[in-house]
Amino acid sequence: MAVLQVSRRLRIDVVLGSLASGKEAKIYPARTLKGEYIALKIYYTSTASHKRAVVKYTTSDARFKNLKSKGTKELIYTWARKEFSNLKRMYENGVRVPKPLLLYKNVLAMEFLGEDGIRAPLLVELEDEEVTEELYREILNQVELSVKRSGLVHGDLSEYNVMIVNRLPYLIDVGQAILVEDETARDLLRRDIENVNRFFSSKGVDVLAVEEILARLGFE
Repeated sequence: MAVLQVSRRLRIDVVLGSLASGKEAKIYPARTLKGEYIALKIYYTSTASHKRAVVKYTTSDARFKNLKSKGTKELIYTWARKEFSNLKRMYENGVRVPKPLLLYKNVLAMEFLGEDGIRAPLLVELEDEEVTEELYREILNQVELSVKRSGLVHGDLSEYNVMIVNRLPYLIDVGQAILVEDETARDLLRRDIENVNRFFSSKGVDVLAVEEILARLGFE
């Protein structure tokens, strides 16, 4: 079993209850023998709707070809590999994301964002007074780092895919992130920016024009 293999390699003592459950995976906090926490993202291997999403977001990615010829389980393994690769690429280029630790089949181990097994809050969970212009600008900075240094567009950015740790934003759920040269990159980046602007604007924060941000990111 993949979880057992990861547990052995990372010397995990116990896997705790699920922190989050989405359309593609569940996330569990795990405590190592040293008492440190890590996060395990376990991807579903038999979800038809997720299989369609995998094909949609990977067939145009030059790094992952010939996906249509693979079975469901192999597709999910590829999706997990894509998220691990995206995390690694972003992390190594200074983007705030959970540090990737290990990938084995459909189990991705990464840095745990939070304390004592309790995850950090999502952007959407902040109190209104915590949603500031400074935080807005910092999220845009992370988007810029992702685009210009990592060469990746998140592709599904919203208030549900940003986690706040010590008042700093971390981008999460990056499996669908695509290369900036992809033909859909501009449209997905525009959607990311529109989502961020919509949320902050609803909280009374003055936001920049979408076209201005796109130009700053090299998508004029």
